[in-house]
Amino acid sequence: MARHLLLLLTLVLLVAAASAQSAAPEAEQEILRLVNAERQSRGLAMLVFDEHLQQAARKHSALMAASGEVEHVVGGESKLSLRLGGLRFDACGENVALSAAASLAHTALMHSPGHRANILDAQYNALGVGVIRTSKGIYVTEDFAHRLPEVSVDEAETQMATNLNRMRRSVGMPILNRVSAPELRGRACEMAANDRVNPHAGMLSRRVSNSVAFTALDLTQVSESLGRLQWQQASGFSVGACYRSSASYENPVFWIIVVTYF
Repeated sequence: MARHLLLLLTLVLLVAAASAQSAAPEAEQEILRLVNAERQSRGLAMLVFDEHLQQAARKHSALMAASGEVEHVVGGESKLSLRLGGLRFDACGENVALSAAASLAHTALMHSPGHRANILDAQYNALGVGVIRTSKGIYVTEDFAHRLPEVSVDEAETQMATNLNRMRRSVGMPILNRVSAPELRGRACEMAANDRVNPHAGMLSRRVSNSVAFTALDLTQVSESLGRLQWQQASGFSVGACYRSSASYENPVFWIIVVTYF
């Protein structure tokens, strides 16, 4: 009987704890508005709402509320860069707070140099806010990121091909025809699996005159490795890409191979 009473009491306490916490969408929207007002007043680009960032922020605020801690890592939680699953980004940051109201939380964060720096950081372009309301007040998480465009492997390979011919054209070299070589994708994925960029991975046959390999996250930034092919005398070229994480890259990157032919 005593055991059943203990189980019942535990269940009641868990239900009470759960009911004491609730998401606060109106506070999240207010903080997003306040952050963008600060940026706009200083001539900075406004931050775009991002659902992946909001989900990560809400989960973190819920953990803070459950533990009573106001920290960037709670319990066995992963660090921020690993909590932003599904988002392509190359920079991220986080603000956390416990306050009585959204406006008070924002004011406190703006008076903290590190938190203020995140709010006014020009490199960020996206934000997700997670707010959990409890009897102690609201637990606030602001997750910032420089979000990159979603790009498929096909699109990545096309971008590399475009970059190469644009570079060749800029130095007066003739543009090259792109040759289909599906096997290069497999070689690129092998590099990811081995966690090693292999400049010789593209040497598929005696037809190959040169091969470069590199990793890329922001495909608008032209790799120095690709630049080695801009002066190359060649009859054509092929590109292979693979989008994967590895021991050196906790978040996925593009592993890329480009080859030219005699």
